[in-house]
Amino acid sequence: MGEFVGIDPRGAYELIRRMEAGKQALTGTRPGLDAAIVEAGEDWAGRQGTAAMHRTWAFYDESQQDLKWRIDTIEQLVSVREKGMLTGTFPFGSEAEAVSAAVNDANEVAETFQNHDRYLPGDNWLRKAAGPLKGKVVDPAYAAALLAGLGGPEAFVKLFREWIDTQAAGQHRGLQPEALERAAASTPGPLAAAFASAERTGRLGGEWYDMVATAPADVLTTLVALAGQSGTFLNRVAIDLLNRPPDAEPTAPDWNLHNLAKAYAANPDAFQQLLAEHPKESGVLLAADTHNPAFEPTLADALHNALKPGAGADGLRERAWFTVIRSNTELPGIEALKTGSARP
Repeated sequence: MGEFVGIDPRGAYELIRRMEAGKQALTGTRPGLDAAIVEAGEDWAGRQGTAAMHRTWAFYDESQQDLKWRIDTIEQLVSVREKGMLTGTFPFGSEAEAVSAAVNDANEVAETFQNHDRYLPGDNWLRKAAGPLKGKVVDPAYAAALLAGLGGPEAFVKLFREWIDTQAAGQHRGLQPEALERAAASTPGPLAAAFASAERTGRLGGEWYDMVATAPADVLTTLVALAGQSGTFLNRVAIDLLNRPPDAEPTAPDWNLHNLAKAYAANPDAFQQLLAEHPKESGVLLAADTHNPAFEPTLADALHNALKPGAGADGLRERAWFTVIRSNTELPGIEALKTGSARP
């Protein structure tokens, strides 16, 4: 059962910092104190004080963990751009409760996935698998425990692969808008949101980032299009995909790059960073011939959001502009950007 929570993340982080300073003071005092107690033996007075010191250290440590979980969760519920007191209703009353629920739900999803051919014909298994996850993945502790309980990156990719193969057959060059909408309402939607929640709060290990190099392009672009992944992860996906060999069907409409551009349109800071710091990969994206009429307006939106006045950091935006100008590519709406109000 959840609870209504109000918290000022900035003030909570300051409290965490102060408790950490208290822990360090206690840690520095304990060795000398313990040695003095041993030396004094029966003559030592106030033995109860050492127990209180240990309890204080444990209280600080547990409180830090609880506060960190609360901050991470509230910032998933409310835009982190807001300042001051943030309020929201948590799906769980504690981190331990969230983790326990995630383990149970992961087992249920895994069982449904393993047995769907025998017991759940058609797409019933997809709806059944997604059901337990709704409304919970915003909790980052739940999200991380869920992903671990499903079996890690390999099982995660297989769930996406199964959905795409059965529900969007033939769309290996990326999900088209109608299929992407269905994916959002089915199993891939909450799984993508769970990944975003866990990854943004630093709860995933390195094997989840290694997944980018081996996962199919359509799985990766579906993942970043369905949920607002962190800029770090989005750029990692883009750099890998834009360095892969050309597709075997160069004349078929490319929805993978469209969905990548769609993700960048929603995350202008990440796109600005890609343009400024990765000119080679940016040039591939800017010059891409996708045979997809939806790509150019989506790319134009992404460029506008990343390059308009006030977007991101001034120096980074200027470097992003240099990459665009040096690309020598006829980009959608670029002349209006160059001559209009969006100049750096």
